[in-house]
Amino acid sequence: MIQRYITPKIQSHLENNPLLLLLGTRGVKSAELVESLIEDKSQILIIDGAKKKTLKKLEEVPSGQFKTYFEGKKYILFKEAQYFSKLQAMIEEVLSSSYDMKLVLLCSYEPVIDKVLRDVLKMEGLEMNIFPLLFQEMANQQGIVEFDKRIEERLVFGNYPDVVENPEGAEKYLLALIKDAVFTQLNPKERINKGFKLMKMLQVLAFDMGEPISYHDVGQRAGLDNETVERYIDLLEKAYLLKKIPCYFRDNKYELKKTHTVYFMDNGLRNAVIKNFHGLDLRNDVDALWKNWLIAERIKWNDFNGVKSNYYFWRTHTRQQMDFIEEKEGKLMAYKSIWDKRKKPKFPVSFKNFYPEAGLFALNRSTYWGFLSKK
Repeated sequence: MIQRYITPKIQSHLENNPLLLLLGTRGVKSAELVESLIEDKSQILIIDGAKKKTLKKLEEVPSGQFKTYFEGKKYILFKEAQYFSKLQAMIEEVLSSSYDMKLVLLCSYEPVIDKVLRDVLKMEGLEMNIFPLLFQEMANQQGIVEFDKRIEERLVFGNYPDVVENPEGAEKYLLALIKDAVFTQLNPKERINKGFKLMKMLQVLAFDMGEPISYHDVGQRAGLDNETVERYIDLLEKAYLLKKIPCYFRDNKYELKKTHTVYFMDNGLRNAVIKNFHGLDLRNDVDALWKNWLIAERIKWNDFNGVKSNYYFWRTHTRQQMDFIEEKEGKLMAYKSIWDKRKKPKFPVSFKNFYPEAGLFALNRSTYWGFLSKK
């Protein structure tokens, strides 16, 4: 099992806090990670919110009396906790009482919690995101030289732990994972009624990955109306599967102003959507895969390190573009990516004229390490 950098943080929270909220897609193995940190497994009670009988039994417990349900156990691992309609009441009870127990909530979709309470959890450091493996974790395990030799596998199959550790079953695993994400109710209040059309929408987004999207155009191609497309993208972003990135502009002539690009938070899921696991020598989307992987990894790394950044892309009506812009502490860093390290991307003259203060960086096979490692 590859060592996760987040492990010490989780360990510390288990020792010093009564509650921890862990957010991340199914398949990141957050439950297994928490269990591995608890020496006495007999002290663990596992609740699976995806099991209707278990959830119904817990729903019958009156608010304020959840302790009776947990009696005799020190660690409560609540998997798929976003399905529990009394989740907020449970959190408030645990935080306001002196229970000799630790409640760990694992959610594969943003839970329905009052914004004030959610802000408190974030402020107290009681909420963490767990993503598929960071490239730094894999490089630390394999060595950077070996990792770089096999980086093409990551662009095709992504970074989910089971994919990295069991590559022979990667295709089957990823296809099952994306099917589960599309055809499973996300939480008690959010459901998807048009699963097959949602899959078609994801395929459209996958083929146009990194390009400015029009909800109308995507809807036309997927058989959905504009509002439904927007709603589904938002739902999948809250399920930690997609990342919507807005355009950067300052009212300069020809700049795009009211659109987004959409990226997948894992390359393997993107390729599962279009059922294409061919190697890079048989593909015409290598640069798009490279760009998606870089952006997802940068976002994950910043989140792990608590770095607050705003993310954008930039494009004009004449198709000049910067792939990725990071705004941090009032500074702009703009990037163009290209897979072939023998080629140098050209930076648009208009961007340099509009934003002379921005740092410009090229991302290829020779330079990505610094981009993904800096804080």
